[in-house]
Amino acid sequence: MTVIALTTFIEIFDPKASGSYSDQVIYKFQNSTPDSVISANLGSMGTASYPFLSFIYQGAALTKTGDNIEAGLFLANEDSDRTGVAGANKLSMSYAAEAVKNKWSIKVYTCKMNNTFTALDGLPLVIDTWLIASMSYDASSIEVLLSSGVDAVGGNTGRYLTTAIAGSLPVTGQIFSK
Repeated sequence: MTVIALTTFIEIFDPKASGSYSDQVIYKFQNSTPDSVISANLGSMGTASYPFLSFIYQGAALTKTGDNIEAGLFLANEDSDRTGVAGANKLSMSYAAEAVKNKWSIKVYTCKMNNTFTALDGLPLVIDTWLIASMSYDASSIEVLLSSGVDAVGGNTGRYLTTAIAGSLPVTGQIFSK
């Protein structure tokens, strides 16, 4: 049986902030190595440190028409000692609530790692950029809904949509910019 070591890195950023992309990034996390910080060069900011946050990234769900692109980020809502105390993970809840309140965006890197999860094995496999749209939670989990920039455009844009403005754009749908 072959095991492929994968890690998801996330960068939460404020697209409205001035300066370069590295100035816009507010939080950086990885989901593979607890109690450890992974240093990685993902291309956007050079080498950066990514501390651990327990999350699962559920990639994009695309409709047949190419619109309504959504993804999800799931965080544990229990304490880190795994004693089952519901609602005790205030850290995950505060990150999610702050990101939704401030209308931040997120860049998600899915990467192949070496067998010890200490270094990247090549370039990122997939890079997705999303708007942090909303969140919901229950006693055991927090779900952060991620939406594409196209879903967030509700009228005439007055200019061309680019990846820098709107994130990943669908190629199967019809997009009109009047």
